[in-house]
Amino acid sequence: MKVVCVGDCGVDHYVPSGKRRFGGITANFARHARKEFPADDEIQIVSCVGDDDGASLVRSSLAVTDIDCHISTIPGTTPTQYIELEADGERNFVRYDAGVLSNFAFSRKQREIIAGSSLLVAPVYLQIVDLFYVLLSIETGGLTAIDFADFQQHPDFALLEDSIDKVDIGFFGLSVDEPAAAERIASLAAKHDKLFVITLGANGSRAFHGARQSECDAVPVGEVVDTTGAGDAFAAGFLSRYCHGADVDTSMQHGAQLAATVVAKLGS
Repeated sequence: MKVVCVGDCGVDHYVPSGKRRFGGITANFARHARKEFPADDEIQIVSCVGDDDGASLVRSSLAVTDIDCHISTIPGTTPTQYIELEADGERNFVRYDAGVLSNFAFSRKQREIIAGSSLLVAPVYLQIVDLFYVLLSIETGGLTAIDFADFQQHPDFALLEDSIDKVDIGFFGLSVDEPAAAERIASLAAKHDKLFVITLGANGSRAFHGARQSECDAVPVGEVVDTTGAGDAFAAGFLSRYCHGADVDTSMQHGAQLAATVVAKLGS
């Protein structure tokens, strides 16, 4: 299997401490995927970084992994997510600087890599919607899994419905007090026969596969240190099993187990 991860590789900047960690949804997913997918599966990243010290952090962190990186360097700032942690370890995204990702354009080689994927994985959020539509315009012969990453803050159902024909699997991070959004996601999964997975933090996860529904409890953690990247880990764990023949329930359980290892430490 050729897994192509497209999107953001960047820096997680914690405030007020100033601590900086390697991050970005795409990079987080790819690192977990490399550990969770079979060794003979290819894991590739298509992304970009700036020409600043954040780029050095990204590249040095990926250099120790067996991931095939196709990361363009563009003059400017590497994408940076500013994060504040609450006392219970829950992360708050204070500010996001998309940096060079705002004007990233795929090269011919990168387009060929995307077109040749058997599993394409990418996020979409407010700052990269244009790039998302360009990505979906590239025809592939495999599955497409999309993380609708800021759906809790910006529930863009127009974007979801506009792109739904090109999306096979969708991930959504919600809070438990959003039943209307969950019901609408479930309705779309049934109408279009899609697999949509909602993660609910400590309240577990729910999957809608066509008209069917599955639920999975979160794995208990002694102390939650930092919830940053838990959804990325869940998606990698889920897809590593689902794309190799496991059923939805088994895949959800593995995703939950992997997410639990992430929240127990600082960083994604």
